[in-house]
Amino acid sequence: MRLDSLRKLRAQAQEARTMELAQATQELVSMEQRSRALEAQIQSDTSAYHLHTEQGLMIEALWEWQGRLDMQRAALTQARSAVGYLTEMWTSAHARLVEATQERKILDRLLERQREAHDAELHRREQQTMDEAAGRMFQHSARKGVS
Repeated sequence: MRLDSLRKLRAQAQEARTMELAQATQELVSMEQRSRALEAQIQSDTSAYHLHTEQGLMIEALWEWQGRLDMQRAALTQARSAVGYLTEMWTSAHARLVEATQERKILDRLLERQREAHDAELHRREQQTMDEAAGRMFQHSARKGVS
C-alpha cells in the first residue's frame, strides 16, 4: 500500500475518532446536566418535605413523600453511575483520538520526507543534465577554438 493511501486511511480513522469523542462528549454533558437537575429537584423536594412535616402530615402523605424522595435518590445514583461510565468512555475515546492523530502526523512527516527526497533527486538530475550540457558546450567551444 502506498504511503499516501495509508495516510488517507489514517486521516479517516482520525476523523472517526473525532466523531466518537464528540458523541461521548455530548452524552457526558447531557448526563451531567441530568444529574444536576436531579440534585436540584431533590433539594427542592427535601425542603418542601421538611416544610410539610413541620406543619403535620398524614401517614399516607409521609409515605408518598418518602417514596418520591427515594425514587429521586435512586435516579440520581443511576445518573451518577452513568456519568462515571461516560467519563470512562470519553477518556477512552480521547486516548484513541490522540493515538490516531499521532499516527497521521507520523505519516505526514514520512510523506514530507519522501517528497523532499524526490524533489532533491529531481534537482540533482536537473543539475547533472545542466552540467553535462555545459560540459558539451565547453568541449564544443574548445574544439572550435583549437581548430
